[in-house]
Amino acid sequence: MLPNSTEVFLGSDNQFSGEIPKRICELFGLEILVLSNNNFSGSIPRCLENFNTLTVLHLQNNSLSGVFPEESISLGLRSLDVGHNQLSGELPKSLINCTYLEFLNMEGNRINDTFPFGLEGPIPQGTQIQSQNSSSFAENPGLCGAPLQDTCGGGEKATEQEQEQDEENEEKEQVFSLIAAVIAYVPGVVCGLTIARIFTS
Repeated sequence: MLPNSTEVFLGSDNQFSGEIPKRICELFGLEILVLSNNNFSGSIPRCLENFNTLTVLHLQNNSLSGVFPEESISLGLRSLDVGHNQLSGELPKSLINCTYLEFLNMEGNRINDTFPFGLEGPIPQGTQIQSQNSSSFAENPGLCGAPLQDTCGGGEKATEQEQEQDEENEEKEQVFSLIAAVIAYVPGVVCGLTIARIFTS
């Protein structure tokens, strides 16, 4: 039996089988859960959403099946690896909210979804991204600009304002550089003339 205070559970590279035990759901302080390279089957426990402290979830190379439960995503996740299982369906949209996520591996499953999703803002112009078919940007209603029919409106104005601000800042820097050069040059000339007078007198 694991104590409820367990923070790290490393159980990879064994011969564990059956479903992931529900006892895991009672470890509310769990930060790292690694059960990779076993023979676990069944679905991913929905109770993992209760783990506010969970940062690492590695379940790769098992026989887990079903849809990846939306409720299983902890917003504090930094590393999520469920590769090489039998997961199907769509990616959990709550992944968008995992702002600390650094590593994501879902390869070797049966997931059928559009990726990436949840993108916002203008599509970069003059790039290979813009040459994609508009259907490539499905499930991203926040995107705008070609090749989509939705214009960016205020976003383009904001970009123009940013460019104007950058130009103004550049001009100011040039003026400051010129002033600094003059300030450095004038004393040098005066000092040189003074020394010349001393030697000629």
